[in-house]
Amino acid sequence: MVPQTTEFSQTEACPQRTKIILIGGQKSPVGKSIVAGVLVEQMIEAKHQFYLIDADVYNPSVGLTYEPEIYTHFLDIADLDAKKVALMERITFDGHPDTYFAGDRIFDIAQTQDVVVVLPSEAINHLNRWLTENDVVGLLAEPKNTIDVIFYFVINGTPQSIDSFTESVESFDGKIPHVLVKNLGAPTNIRWDCGFDVNGIAQAILDKYGFESIEFPEMPLQREDRDKITIEHIPFGAAINSDWMLSSTKEKLNKWLKEATQALGSTGRIP
Repeated sequence: MVPQTTEFSQTEACPQRTKIILIGGQKSPVGKSIVAGVLVEQMIEAKHQFYLIDADVYNPSVGLTYEPEIYTHFLDIADLDAKKVALMERITFDGHPDTYFAGDRIFDIAQTQDVVVVLPSEAINHLNRWLTENDVVGLLAEPKNTIDVIFYFVINGTPQSIDSFTESVESFDGKIPHVLVKNLGAPTNIRWDCGFDVNGIAQAILDKYGFESIEFPEMPLQREDRDKITIEHIPFGAAINSDWMLSSTKEKLNKWLKEATQALGSTGRIP
């Protein structure tokens, strides 16, 4: 009798790798919600399975746009005790002792699918504490690890935002990969062609660790249209297919969305 051999699937022989994609920046306004919205919409369009966590407890704009059934319910809770329970069930990185360890669930979710985490402003210290206590650097170095971590760090070009980026990278000796996202549409007076990174600080960090930077294009819409999309939590794709937006504006928005998608996709780290 010929002995039977066990056939292993490709998944068993080579476990599927997943990603924890962090999107944030230290100070507002840097435009992280717009960047995150494009990334989420891109992954939805690609029919890529992922889990969205909007960790901004005060204004989860990305969550309200793409998972309103979850985040609207949370905001509508009137009872303070019930809201506290709901808050404890969410991952917020707000430094509150009742919510801090909820972030550990990210690793459980990432065992089977990608996780996109939209960080609130001023969350870097809380995030770094969480990354340190979970020894993420050690996790990434383990041979059997199948989870990658990538931090899309959005800046508005100011020295403060550059300093926040360098501090984030250096806090882990460059062992947690970062992508520097230069948001050309951030509401600042920075001249990206000649007034950005005049001392070469950001470029030095990128060169030191071999990290990438991308230019995220400015959204060419009038304030009225931008405000409607933001305030009413309208997905970009839905705005393009809407009745209220002018055809010429739709064309500009569609062109911008393609350029923004290409910028994020140029890193090769997302679908």
